[in-house]
Amino acid sequence: MRRRILALGGCDVYLHLGTLLFAGYVLLAGTWAAALAGFVSIALHEAAHGLAALLCGQPPQEIELTPMGALLRLEDEQRLPPLRRALILAAGPAMTLLLCILSLRLTAAGWLTASIGRVLFLSNAAILMMNLLPALPLDGGRLLALALGMLLRGETVARIMRTAGTVLGLSAVGGSVWLAWQYGGFNWSLAVAGCFLMYSAAMATTTQVMAELQRLMDRKSALEGRGYAPVHRLAVIADVPLHRAVRLLHPRQLTEFAVMERGTMRVLGMLTEAEAVSAWLDASQTLCGEALRR
Repeated sequence: MRRRILALGGCDVYLHLGTLLFAGYVLLAGTWAAALAGFVSIALHEAAHGLAALLCGQPPQEIELTPMGALLRLEDEQRLPPLRRALILAAGPAMTLLLCILSLRLTAAGWLTASIGRVLFLSNAAILMMNLLPALPLDGGRLLALALGMLLRGETVARIMRTAGTVLGLSAVGGSVWLAWQYGGFNWSLAVAGCFLMYSAAMATTTQVMAELQRLMDRKSALEGRGYAPVHRLAVIADVPLHRAVRLLHPRQLTEFAVMERGTMRVLGMLTEAEAVSAWLDASQTLCGEALRR
């Protein structure tokens, strides 16, 4: 659904095909002035993200142009300290808020006409409100996921964000249908936004799995780099899902699982860390007892 269109230094720029359809709708609807103001505002919004990332020593990896605006992605974002990630994520909304204030001030000072100032203010206000919704991949959703990640397990955070994005997406689509029924004329912008939020909610699971894999790889490299590691043993019931066991791996020790039979608590066998991770990668729903029989 996307194509690479150019490269800016080490940053690849992609175009989501839905963006072309949305641009065609904007032209047919005759709202090109608001769309142009929105494009400039989004460009400045993403530039603020990029500048903050550079200042934090994390240059952008790619930018994707979507119907909801531009999405900036960083290389190894999950490894950044929470404060740096929060600063990078907050830089975009801060720029959009600044543009809202500037449009009002410049209009009041006579530097902008009332019509232009109104378009600039409404465009940036709409971008700000949409961008702060608690859904991925919007900045509001990413900030919420970052905060929840400091308190909850990654699996729980992914479930919460997936639910939030789906609910907001369905609400947007339902709202466009309700507006069409009440006032006539279908609001395609709201419907497209809703579909995009539901699509992003579905993709949140994949993102979380990749973050989990990255965590395991970082841990493995750290243990190998030391050249030695103490062994940490855990007893798990055979019908416990492997993904739960993998999340219990000790951060600084090799982990070995004693797999026990439910009811009798009899030890069925020992499952090494490498065997557990390998079985989890093959099928994330595999039980510890099934991995032992592999």
